[in-house]
Amino acid sequence: MATIDVAAERDDGGDPVLEVENLHTQFPTDRGVVRAVDGVDLTIESGEIVGLVGESGSGKSVLAESVVGIVEEPGEIVEGDVRFDGESLLAMSDARRQAVRGGRISMVFQDPMNSLNPTLTVGEQIAETVRLHQDVGESVSLPAELKRKIVGAAKNGDAWRRAIEMLEAVEIPEPEARAADFPHQFSGGMRQRAMIAMALSCEPDLLVADEPTTALDVTIQAQILEELEGLKDEFDTSILLITHDLAVVAETCDRVNVMYAGEIVERAETEALFADPQHPYTQGLIASTPQLDEPDRDLQPIQGNVPDLIDIPYACHFAPRCPEAERECFEIEPEFRPVGDSDAPGDGGTHEAACLRRGPDGERL
Repeated sequence: MATIDVAAERDDGGDPVLEVENLHTQFPTDRGVVRAVDGVDLTIESGEIVGLVGESGSGKSVLAESVVGIVEEPGEIVEGDVRFDGESLLAMSDARRQAVRGGRISMVFQDPMNSLNPTLTVGEQIAETVRLHQDVGESVSLPAELKRKIVGAAKNGDAWRRAIEMLEAVEIPEPEARAADFPHQFSGGMRQRAMIAMALSCEPDLLVADEPTTALDVTIQAQILEELEGLKDEFDTSILLITHDLAVVAETCDRVNVMYAGEIVERAETEALFADPQHPYTQGLIASTPQLDEPDRDLQPIQGNVPDLIDIPYACHFAPRCPEAERECFEIEPEFRPVGDSDAPGDGGTHEAACLRRGPDGERL
């Protein structure tokens, strides 16, 4: 089976690695259309980690699946575009998109036990990815894959050696021996490391990490995040980090996008966002998060719940939960406006929020 050499197609031009423009992803149901992603714009520059944060049910994972091109039926992208190195992923042929996905764009899922194949060794699963997306001279035909599954992979092959190198890169002890183990023989943290090793095995330009530290204890979380930062530098990979954990964002990301009910409501440099949050939803998220330097501070949870994403009847999706909402907030759709102090540390003039109550004097309610 012929393979497409995507490594040779890398472009170091001036375009962002990823551009998401006015993206709408919907799921038809018996009750109506679920607008899981509702007009999202997002960019990722080369070599940066961009955070996507919000409550469960805000549409973060669907946005990630839309970027990678794995939205499950009956969901579909109905409007907008996703451009990778300036080229529309949505306009690509299926064969080319499959070559790009896994080769130049990889994804780490939040549940490594269900993402790894329990019938194959961890090393073979990484090696399979290498064979599929890199020219290592090893067949990926169905008979060859079945033979490897029955007999085992050749331990002197380039793909297998690459698998061991990647397990070593994510600091799994005794990588040569552990490559022959099955997923159930790995701890939760080691399975997540194996998923990261698989995702980075082809040195992708973009890694989409969907809640990569979920269900891990705080010590392992810190190790995984530290490794992601180190691997970003080692492999020159940009990262979209999806999480509901503000502490993870503050520690890891260069820029942050705050998502609520299918929409991005605020975006800024990380330092500026935490120093001067502007959108009432962002303020609510931070106020409801424990702070190590203020252990006696009372937490202030956001009242209410994320709305049903079927036919939201109000223009600002956060209006019913917002302590500052006026009548106009329910009727006028907010657009992004420059907010905050452009002279504040980390701002750089790129701090924006979609809120009628924020923005330049004379424009806000």
